[in-house]
Amino acid sequence: MVAAALLAGLWLVSPGVSLAAAGSGSSTAERFFPFSLSPRTSSPGAGAASDSVAFSLVAPAAREAPGTSGGKVSALVSKKRPGRAWIELGVFLTYSTISYWTRAAFPEDWQFPLTVHSQFNRVFLLKGWRFDSNNFRLNWTHSLAGGVYYQFARANHLSWISSWLTALAASTYWESVVEWREVISLNDQITTALGAFSTGEPWYQIGHYLAHQSGIFSQALSFINPVVKFNHWLDRKKPGARDYAQPGWHDFALFLGARRLAGAGEPAETGLYFGFHTRLLGLPEYGKPGDFRRTLKDTYFSRISLDYTTRNGHADETNFSTGAVTLGYFRQKIDNGFGGYSLTVGLGSSFEYFKKRPFDIYDSDPVPVKQGYDLHFERPRNFTDKLALVHLAGPVLDWTVFRPGLKLRTVAEAYFDFGLVNSYALNAYSELHHTPPDDTIEGMKTTVSYYGYYYAFGGTLSGQTNLEWGNFRAQALASFGAWSSVETLDRFQNEITNNAHLDDNRSRTLLGAGWKLPRIPIELFVKYEGIHRWGRVLEARVQGLEKRLFAGVEFLF
Repeated sequence: MVAAALLAGLWLVSPGVSLAAAGSGSSTAERFFPFSLSPRTSSPGAGAASDSVAFSLVAPAAREAPGTSGGKVSALVSKKRPGRAWIELGVFLTYSTISYWTRAAFPEDWQFPLTVHSQFNRVFLLKGWRFDSNNFRLNWTHSLAGGVYYQFARANHLSWISSWLTALAASTYWESVVEWREVISLNDQITTALGAFSTGEPWYQIGHYLAHQSGIFSQALSFINPVVKFNHWLDRKKPGARDYAQPGWHDFALFLGARRLAGAGEPAETGLYFGFHTRLLGLPEYGKPGDFRRTLKDTYFSRISLDYTTRNGHADETNFSTGAVTLGYFRQKIDNGFGGYSLTVGLGSSFEYFKKRPFDIYDSDPVPVKQGYDLHFERPRNFTDKLALVHLAGPVLDWTVFRPGLKLRTVAEAYFDFGLVNSYALNAYSELHHTPPDDTIEGMKTTVSYYGYYYAFGGTLSGQTNLEWGNFRAQALASFGAWSSVETLDRFQNEITNNAHLDDNRSRTLLGAGWKLPRIPIELFVKYEGIHRWGRVLEARVQGLEKRLFAGVEFLF
């Protein structure tokens, strides 16, 4: 399931190609047990092996991590191969460019002829720099395209910064050269280039980890990142190719269960709930006795989560999230009785996608804008909720308290966001204003009137506390995000007659508990989740609360 989902994602996000299927800080898919229950992973108070490192890093009491040199993990100091990275990226972009041009994709977006005057105005006089008018499904997947670009550099042992710059260069080439007839999409540049780290880095780290594990199951799953797998195969005979400092903790799981959903004014319904999550903490010394302190220059935490919910045989809701943390400081002090703490403070970035099943044709099969289609704007809209957020950057604090047989972990995050946000109050506004000469939604921002979402800036705060005590697990989580619309640089800015400001926020609370069955990697879980939504469009203000109850089984590996 994991391999199929991510391989499908790679195939679907060839730049400029619309996905065929849809599909805080934290989403519903963010499963709530942050500690690996696999027999391979040890933890203080549960038989963790003592640290065997015998040389100091900073002071006699402070130790350096096993498998490190000067604070760098050996697996990440392999010989850099920028030439091979550019060749692989060049082949990929050449194929994508030819495919895009020969298909004459998206003719409705063509507005700049191939003349010196037109292209000069488009690029250098900024007349082509706009927020585009494409549908939600096409626009959110640019974050995955950025993750693909990112892999070609990262899988060839370049740093995360060099890989991010590579993705930025590839995205700029695509927007300015390949799509020369179209606007240079500001939203695509943000989600593709700036979002490349948040999607590409965890994809790399988890694929890199699986490629260095033994066993048929892990090796099969390692194909979730074919770029990493291919380059790992090319380097198989190189000195040190098999060297890898195993992470201090990982938590990979597949889960299956049921969800009971109750919304305001709607009858409760039950659906199938399934998906996977992967988390990787790359600090080899995490949770081991000793006194450690060091600066972290590379990525030390990564995660990918995906879940689906179905009702009445139809996909009802999709949640997908990724995240990575880098450039931090690590401090850990644990005594031989397995009492102590671990603290990291770093710079994080993440991506979050959420979408409910649409009910109306204009929401499920978006038509090209300004092409003469009659969308019947005189009728009230019925858009369902959706959002895609690039949590661009922000501080992440991760603090774990260890006691014999017990582990208590707290994570706090704060991000600056750019996103594609569904206007929660738009349906209500369209009921109030659907007959001319009122300010109907037809004159609003292009993506709002056609697709129900707008480009937004804002922020997200989240915090969670996780308890592991023997076979028992528990979690409490809370997050809040608020976003406001961008008011300018719409592709059809001159045609907007109702440039209403839009505001939305979303808060989430979650309580969960689980029990691991003795001696087998199976866990039973139950959790409660509440999601509160609020939105405003001029005088229309709407809020709603959904209550969800989940129960199921999780396979840990």
